[in-house]
Amino acid sequence: MRRLVSLVRRLRLSLGLGLVLVALAAAPLSAARAKSSDKGQVNKLKQSIEQQNARAKQQKESLSKLSQRERALFGKLAGAEDRVNSLTADIMRQEREMAAVEKKQKEIAAEHDRIEDERTAVLRDLGRILAALWPLHLENATNKLKGLSSWEEADRRFTWLSALYGAGGDKLAALAARTSELAANMAEQDRLRADVQKRLDTINSRKDDLLEQKLALSKDIQKVRAEKVSQEEELNQIVSTVEGLKYRLKVLTSRDLGDFKGSLPWPADGRLAVRFNPGGNPPVRGLGISASDNTQVRAVSWGKVVHDDVLRGFGKVIILYHGGNYYSLYAYLSESDVRMGQEVEKDEVLGRVGYYPEIKGPGLYFELRWHEKAVNPLEWLSARKK
Repeated sequence: MRRLVSLVRRLRLSLGLGLVLVALAAAPLSAARAKSSDKGQVNKLKQSIEQQNARAKQQKESLSKLSQRERALFGKLAGAEDRVNSLTADIMRQEREMAAVEKKQKEIAAEHDRIEDERTAVLRDLGRILAALWPLHLENATNKLKGLSSWEEADRRFTWLSALYGAGGDKLAALAARTSELAANMAEQDRLRADVQKRLDTINSRKDDLLEQKLALSKDIQKVRAEKVSQEEELNQIVSTVEGLKYRLKVLTSRDLGDFKGSLPWPADGRLAVRFNPGGNPPVRGLGISASDNTQVRAVSWGKVVHDDVLRGFGKVIILYHGGNYYSLYAYLSESDVRMGQEVEKDEVLGRVGYYPEIKGPGLYFELRWHEKAVNPLEWLSARKK
């Protein structure tokens, strides 16, 4: 008792508070509360932990299989993409070949048109020659050899006419041969064009099939990912459940606050507004939480109320003693729901936040101390709100 009174007095001095704590209220915690544990609850919690761990193991194995399946699908998708890229290159080559064939066809068509124009011109010239020579031919045919002065003149006339007709015929024959050659070339180009088009159709069909495969693979990957997300969420819930069960088991089997470092609940809901800074000017030996009006203040762990009164500079203050020389302080309360000497459990409502001058609004100032030394509460509270 005397040692505890001395500790409370040293706590008051280290806090710099202006009032003397009522140390006599800080009698040792009841042995029954501090040391008792329900064996039935402990065994039940251990069984639940084992069951949840077994579920977590199954879930991890299922996630591992899903990951393997996802990797396999990605491998297939990559293969399909490579084949699509290869087919796309083939299509580009075939299209270039098709363009060359079409260009050649245009050149042949232009040459064919030029020959047709030339043939028309030759026929037109031969027509004019025939129109001019036909009267002479008729005259020769009618008068026989009349008017000719010698055989040499008759020979020259017929030789000249024959040469003209022969030249015209040769020209027409050459044009006909060239036209036939062009027609054959055009037919070959048509065959090449049809062959290229057939290959293009085949490649495009294969590409369409591969794109459908890619789409199907993408959908399968999305399904696997959705299933993975769902199972990961379930696994996280299982892990959270296990952590909660372990915490409950620890509460039943241990009353040492040091065992709960990093897992203590926050004393109030709200936003962290003031951080622990013992080297500041002025020093801050706790943390400040900005909260809404009437927010509940809860005990961070089991303990005993050793102070429930107004302290100068801190407003209404509740101090809990947790055993093992651990204390927690809750300041700037608007009201208190506990009384001196009362033993409380973790999360039990102590009171409600009041006006916190430093943040100029409703909030809570919270300290955690070991012996009379202030410790950083952020190292002790649950990480989820840091």
